[in-house]
Amino acid sequence: MTTPTAAPARRRALDKKRAALVVLVPAALLLGLTTRPWASGASGDVLSQAVTEVSGSAAAPGVVGLLAVCVVALLGLMTGGRVIRVVAAVVMVLASLGAVVMTVLVAVRPVATVADAVARELARTTAPAATGVTTVWAWLAVVAAALLAAGSVLAALSSRSWAGLSSRYERGEKPASGPRGEVRTAWDELTEGRDPTLDKHSDDT
Repeated sequence: MTTPTAAPARRRALDKKRAALVVLVPAALLLGLTTRPWASGASGDVLSQAVTEVSGSAAAPGVVGLLAVCVVALLGLMTGGRVIRVVAAVVMVLASLGAVVMTVLVAVRPVATVADAVARELARTTAPAATGVTTVWAWLAVVAAALLAAGSVLAALSSRSWAGLSSRYERGEKPASGPRGEVRTAWDELTEGRDPTLDKHSDDT
């Protein structure tokens, strides 16, 4: 018997298809945004006077790895058993939150992002003085990361109401066992002088 509060909660839960969409769509969007410039600026160093544009993959290289973790965890969430779903849900939510933190740090620190990019370009250990501004692509990345985190949490909560894999993935019936528990085969029947096909024909009739 279901309680009155359990029924509305089950109706609010997403099925597997919708849960996959709320995770994969913002993940794909964020992955595409990593190819765009997230910060733009210039350095006062004499060796780097040109305007520097820092792409998302260069400004926050860990985002791509976290997106891969989210996708793998989603796969485990969709196909695993109860314990695997719990572990996959926790990993997916943590990875999505990590992506949010990385994108926000780039968006609110454009000067440091440009300075670090120039330092890497010049192979220096200290970042030079620089100016920088956040591009619209970075703010779109923040929105995509936030949607990914929200979708991951929603998918994780919805997974509690999902059933396991279909019965077609289960193993077939085991052969009949003998008195001591050993598995009997058709060869055992033949060696004892019995025809194993007779039982099958009698069952069919």
